[in-house]
Amino acid sequence: MMVVILTPVDGIIRWLPRGFSCSLQQTIHAEQCAITHAWMSGEKGLETITVNYTPCGHCRQFMTELNSERALKISLPGRPVATLNDYLPDSFGPRDLGITKLLLDSTNNHYVDNSKDDLGSMAIKSANISHAPYTGSHSGVALRTKSGKTFCGSYAENAAYNPSIPPLQAAIIMMYIKAGEDEIVEKVVLAEKSNPLITQANATKELSSALGSDNFKVISLDIN
Repeated sequence: MMVVILTPVDGIIRWLPRGFSCSLQQTIHAEQCAITHAWMSGEKGLETITVNYTPCGHCRQFMTELNSERALKISLPGRPVATLNDYLPDSFGPRDLGITKLLLDSTNNHYVDNSKDDLGSMAIKSANISHAPYTGSHSGVALRTKSGKTFCGSYAENAAYNPSIPPLQAAIIMMYIKAGEDEIVEKVVLAEKSNPLITQANATKELSSALGSDNFKVISLDIN
């Protein structure tokens, strides 16, 4: 079992025992899960990540997107604390592409809340804090469970593309951590641009269906 403990800059410790998984293609690694949880919970920076196994290359690349960048401390049992730069020297990341707005930085993408229902408004709000500096394809998801609970997720893009976190996975992370695995998804709303460079619609609809919900809606984002 992978265990991840985060120390954000505000000093509040966050931890979780594993990442959400479905098929291998939908797997969210534990480090990604913990960081997404911190981001969706309003954290503005991370100082240390403590894991019981060495982070894989996928997770090291994902962490280069953080505003703590290569100075992020990584703590492992029986080893001296090292930085992300030690684990991923000569890395490729947002700075190499001239990106200065990084993951966990305060963000407002200035989309207008034109929704007529609460779930749609939540999805637009999530899109407004999404991180998509490479494609500009901001997106957010809000879902409602059969018990009436609601959860949100924002898209987190990565310079290497593949480690990016889709918005529905981010919402599912929040659902599993806050409410457990017994919650059943009833409805999913995706907010994204009408003609995005990349779309989350097909993948979100497919995963929603796999979770047992065909009540899926896409709403278009309008800039303020």
